[in-house]
Amino acid sequence: MPASTILLLESDPSVDEFIADILTGAGYKVTRTVDPDEALHGASDHQLLIIDVASGPRSAIEICAQIRSTPALAQVPVMCVSASDDVEERIRFLEAGADDVMARPFDARELHARVEALLLRFQRSKDLAPVLSGDGMTVGRARRSVAVYSPKGGVGTTTIATNIAVAAALKRPDRVVLIDLALQFGGVATHLNLRPRQTLADLVRDDAAMREPELMRGYAVRHDSGLHVLAAPAGPEAAETISAAHVARILATALEGYDLVVVDAGSALDERVLTLFEAADTVILPVYAEIAALKAMHALLEYLSETGSVGLKSMFVLNNPFAREILKLRDVESALGSKVAFELPYDPFLYLKAVNEGIPIVVGAVRSAPAERLVRLSASAFGEDGVVAAPVAAEPKKSGGLFRRRR
Repeated sequence: MPASTILLLESDPSVDEFIADILTGAGYKVTRTVDPDEALHGASDHQLLIIDVASGPRSAIEICAQIRSTPALAQVPVMCVSASDDVEERIRFLEAGADDVMARPFDARELHARVEALLLRFQRSKDLAPVLSGDGMTVGRARRSVAVYSPKGGVGTTTIATNIAVAAALKRPDRVVLIDLALQFGGVATHLNLRPRQTLADLVRDDAAMREPELMRGYAVRHDSGLHVLAAPAGPEAAETISAAHVARILATALEGYDLVVVDAGSALDERVLTLFEAADTVILPVYAEIAALKAMHALLEYLSETGSVGLKSMFVLNNPFAREILKLRDVESALGSKVAFELPYDPFLYLKAVNEGIPIVVGAVRSAPAERLVRLSASAFGEDGVVAAPVAAEPKKSGGLFRRRR
């Protein structure tokens, strides 16, 4: 990685020429400093920080711990140089948050190899891990595929999927596709007032279209917003013709032909949906503030925590269908063992009107509170607003107070 920049914190530049010479000779751009505070403030501008401090009021271990406690530097790898091969000292470095420890004396080839390996490891993990800003908020990178799923029907899955897809398409006409993977009774076409002539059942029979983005576009129907839709089969009997392998292939080809992909995954849980969970960049999980919906979601999270299908790329969306709050937000979060990312406001008229007329809220009621919230959700789901809401916990609380009281 010859273009990478490295910040070297050293105690005495006249003594530590060895490290700088090795890295410069390997093609790295090395910035050197003897000031720990300067290193703390300048580390975010570099791809790697090396701490080689043997003197001064703060030890190298203390400096490493301070850097690792700074959220904005979470994605900067830190290598520490130990004065000796003492195991206890190296362990203390690792406990302080060091990503690697080099013990003196070391060979130039070993230093070069370790630096290269550390940079490569962090580069590969960048697209998988969230980044933290200086205030500790999670800053999102661009995401291209979003799945919307709930284990209980009727909680707003299709409403959310259609609206976030239309919101994205209004900014990128003809560059966003919505796939209706609620294969038995998909409602995307109804929500958008579309009459597709071809569906996913037709697409999977065309091997060329499954692999060629331009041919796949021929199976999509265009909405007035510029959104393209790959509709669910017309009847439930055709659902079985679409396999998990088909789903993986459709997603891969769609990502070649479109900038963004939204998938309405419905409420059935099978291999096709699990395949989708693995492939999607973001998984939105809508939920109602009612016991039945919360129990279903709780069971889903317990299952997914074992399979590892969702993890940190998921977010809860609380849909509020009731005029009065029976369960408070804190009750919902306690029951699920996770924070709610977004709340959709209650409205006794707009949601029903939108479905009946086939006009999404983000188009038909642009200035409404639900439309504003759905547009923000779309941006957050794709990482376009700079902040991604709190992810779903890896393991939901199995002994949540809400369920214990209600059983």
